[in-house]
Amino acid sequence: MTTSHGVAPSPEGAHPRRWLALGVLLAAAFMDLLDVTIVNIALPDIRSDLSAGYAASQWVVTAYTLAFGLGLITGGRLGDRYGRKRIFLLGIVLFTLSSLLCGVAPDVEVLVTARAVQGIASALMVPQIMATVYAIFPGNERGGASGAYGAVTGLAAVAGPLLGGVFVAYDVLGLGWRAVFLVNVPIGVAALFAAFVLVPETKSDFPLRMDIVGVVLVSASLLLLLYPLVQGRTSGWPAWMVVAMIAAPVVMVGYALHARAKERRDHSSLVPLRLFGQPGFSAGTIVLFVFDATMIGFFLAVSLTLQIGLGYSAMRTGLLFLPWAIGAGLTSGAADQLVGKLGRHLLTAGALVMAAGMLWFSLALEPGASWWELAPGLFLAGIGMGGVIGPAFTVAGAHVEGRDAGAASGSLSAAVQLGNATGAALLGVLLFTPLANAAPDAYDGHDKQLRSELTAAGLPAAEARELSAQLRPCFLDYAKEENPDKRPASCGPVFAKAGSDPKVQQAVDKAVDAGRADMFTDTFGRFVWFTISGLVVVALLAQTMPREVRGYESRGGEGESEEKDREGAKS
Repeated sequence: MTTSHGVAPSPEGAHPRRWLALGVLLAAAFMDLLDVTIVNIALPDIRSDLSAGYAASQWVVTAYTLAFGLGLITGGRLGDRYGRKRIFLLGIVLFTLSSLLCGVAPDVEVLVTARAVQGIASALMVPQIMATVYAIFPGNERGGASGAYGAVTGLAAVAGPLLGGVFVAYDVLGLGWRAVFLVNVPIGVAALFAAFVLVPETKSDFPLRMDIVGVVLVSASLLLLLYPLVQGRTSGWPAWMVVAMIAAPVVMVGYALHARAKERRDHSSLVPLRLFGQPGFSAGTIVLFVFDATMIGFFLAVSLTLQIGLGYSAMRTGLLFLPWAIGAGLTSGAADQLVGKLGRHLLTAGALVMAAGMLWFSLALEPGASWWELAPGLFLAGIGMGGVIGPAFTVAGAHVEGRDAGAASGSLSAAVQLGNATGAALLGVLLFTPLANAAPDAYDGHDKQLRSELTAAGLPAAEARELSAQLRPCFLDYAKEENPDKRPASCGPVFAKAGSDPKVQQAVDKAVDAGRADMFTDTFGRFVWFTISGLVVVALLAQTMPREVRGYESRGGEGESEEKDREGAKS
């Protein structure tokens, strides 16, 4: 490994400005990772302002995380080859410009495109962070630096919903939801100048070649899977979408064959297959993928249920995540020490505690539930999350050979973001589609009360029954709508009749709101079992990982490579 364009590091590999450089790197990491979750709270406002449907809302999240995950490994190799500082600065510029485009997007199509560019920019920036840490920190300090990165990762995950609520609720500078993206512009400019001055240039002596074919095959496989999951409900599940999902694993098999051939040729496949034979890596990859799919799915489902279903404001929703952030902060701070003592058992315990917290929250969630009733479950879930999100990287990579440290780190980070993309995509199947199935019972539960209130408002009993009977298909059609702001045609006569009398209108609105609340909370109650099941899988898989965790200083470090890899990587 070589360094240049900065003060030369000491013989032990310690750069004199390494802690200042780490601060800049972590600030950029926080900005990138924050954008995964900060949008969740603003999503209902974005959807309403841009007249977007549920599927478009999913793409606002999925486009970013999918591009982020698919580009991570390639971004790391670009840094190894052309200089990590150079690629890091390029990523900051691209992220800042795409954030500006998100903030001024006139429609959802432009926003989704800009989010995809944001994801690519993050994929350029994030891999350079840990690679630079390994280059400028000596072995005995890498654990602390890596732990700080893990803490920032967890903080970004839980701070996003809270900050999103603040920006939307307080309508900063009259920008509304757009402030969620535009806040990145001044931060990006400051980070650009700070990185230019404080972060030293580093690169690998033996950079691996690009694997463009591998990127194309993996991207194609994931798009064949995720596109139908997002668009299937809206499009009515045409046959070609089913065929696409069946084709996705076939394409992934094609990647495996390509990777094996490329490994034999020049040892530079996108994800070296030999990694999956090293202790704990395969299980760790699945653990991170499943864990983040369940976590992002839970965040999004809670945000949409509270704001669309129960009528919460963005600020009230964001504040509800404060106990989660506190719980995660408590355990994240101690996780670096605990993982050395408990190893894989910390992951199992964390996943089960998080599942218990989610179950508690779902049982407490009902119309009229107070903050104090909902907060304990989220606090417990946050405690559990802090025991998984950082330690999972440590345990999964603890026994990876030194020559594969960079590839392993990139692959695990990609698993996180691709898990986020998958979790967001699954909302269409696991949350939005079941809403329509829950609608009949939700409406019928308030039908008698509606007829009673209509009669009290002065309508004859026969007319009250007739109006209630007309409102039922209106409510069921509403539950099937792609855009919850759109009123179905079947609702026109009902609301026209109700609008002639304020008391009747009030009774109808009250019944619709109550039915919608029950529809969302009942559906969420079933949805949460998906997240709990995912966390149980995480807990069980964690037990297949290595018992002992090696310290960071015992790893070979980035840049070590067997001679055959060095020869194959030269260009």
